[in-house]
Amino acid sequence: MAETVKLERFDRILSGYEKLTEIAVSISDCSRLSQKYRHLGVQGYRLGDYRGVSYLNRYLNCSVQQAPMFIYKRHYLIPLVFRKSEDSFRLFEETTRMTGFFYLLDWYLENDPKKVVVIEPGIQKIQSKEIVIDSAFLSFRLSEILDGAGFPISEFTDLEEFMDWNRVNRLIDNGGIGRHSRIFDIENPRNLSELKVILEIIQLKYSALPLLNYLEVVHAN
Repeated sequence: MAETVKLERFDRILSGYEKLTEIAVSISDCSRLSQKYRHLGVQGYRLGDYRGVSYLNRYLNCSVQQAPMFIYKRHYLIPLVFRKSEDSFRLFEETTRMTGFFYLLDWYLENDPKKVVVIEPGIQKIQSKEIVIDSAFLSFRLSEILDGAGFPISEFTDLEEFMDWNRVNRLIDNGGIGRHSRIFDIENPRNLSELKVILEIIQLKYSALPLLNYLEVVHAN
């Protein structure tokens, strides 16, 4: 039986003059978790302060003091501080969910790093070391994929089914404006790579995934 991860009250978040309370992984669990996810790129943990704009506080500027953080692939810090919501608890309750978290993080770092990096106001570019990751956003996006889209996508057998579904649900946005942003662009390499990582994440929960097999066959031909 897997050991339970304790998420406890975390009240060291300041937004303007308001102090906020969310949840964080307990310090006692950090060492065990950093060992558990070492094969995914976690190299340890530390406590640290950071400030900036993130999903943790609805993209308002805030400062966080002495947060437990994973050290990831030398240059990244992943705060183990999350919004008090169901997706945050599920992240540690489901054994494969954290694997999906890192799949998603790697995709964003390669394709859209500004989406997952906490940047301080007034700083125009991502700094070269100790880059803080917006872990709260990743947890939310992972829930969109697994909890909102996982089951229907696991039933799709070809790309046309997904494209019709995506027009309504807009899981993947092609970057266009208005209704055109809902159209999945099969000629867009980024759209295809995002769909592929989404399918790989869903496959962690639903082992038989006809759409992923379909894409592999199409690509091979």
